[in-house]
Amino acid sequence: MSSEKFAFALRPGVFSPSEIKEASTILEENKRVAGVFIPDGRSGYEAIEISSSILASTRRLYAGSGVIRLLEHDPGLLTRRVQTIQAFSSNRLILGVGTGSPGSQPGKTVMAMLDRIDEMNKAFQAFPVGVEAPEVYVATLKTGIAKRAVGKADGLLLNFCSPSHAKGLIATVKPQMAAQIEFACYLKVFYSSNNDETAQRLLLQEFLNYDSTSQYHEMFLQDGTAEAISRFRNVETWKTGKISVPRELLRASLANATDDELHSYVETFRKAGVTLPVVYPYFPQDEKSTFKIQTIRRILASLP
Repeated sequence: MSSEKFAFALRPGVFSPSEIKEASTILEENKRVAGVFIPDGRSGYEAIEISSSILASTRRLYAGSGVIRLLEHDPGLLTRRVQTIQAFSSNRLILGVGTGSPGSQPGKTVMAMLDRIDEMNKAFQAFPVGVEAPEVYVATLKTGIAKRAVGKADGLLLNFCSPSHAKGLIATVKPQMAAQIEFACYLKVFYSSNNDETAQRLLLQEFLNYDSTSQYHEMFLQDGTAEAISRFRNVETWKTGKISVPRELLRASLANATDDELHSYVETFRKAGVTLPVVYPYFPQDEKSTFKIQTIRRILASLP
């Protein structure tokens, strides 16, 4: 595995269908880009369908969900969809999965998800030779899920965390590994052609959105970023006035990063043990397509 390998996340809503298609063509040309993750929501375009479109228009690039709530899908139908895409794409589909809301018994929910992965893999054993089970990435923030996923998944996918959080989780999981797996992590970077403050406001709003959920708030407390986030809650001045992003938050995310800043940012995650940094660019809703595509090219040129 090359230490220079990385991936991208192209979020529907941030990128239009035509922009995803154009970006994927550009990423296909860069052999250091291993694949594209498509974040999935509860509305709008569906991640696996977008991934299938990307796979149909490329020859090398892997693509897939990042992530679907596996237990909300009909197992038989999902298996058939995945088998079909694998057969037509030379086995280049990535299946990123998560539990969604873990409910009152999170341990049982996690085990049910992992059992569903096993069932899908077994279904491929009776399928024609040459059609293989997809690479499966399990979304995780906590070591409990990560430990259970070892041996069941090809990779773990972390989201919106600091290098220190990633390092601690990876260090906990590694002693249990009988085989190598990928440690992937979403690296959210915010851009605006308008000005730096627009990008910074996008970054702060994302932190506030995630901090409103209990599992991310707990992670931010452990990371030492919760206090910095709390300074902006119930305060409106940062939305219109001067703004300064606390240094603590810039460990996990960047806004209108220079090439050197982005290079150093990615390197801190590699040093933490992340084997597949996944660059996840965000833009304002009214951002021009030309700027988005230019930014993709600039990121490719600057990454280590």
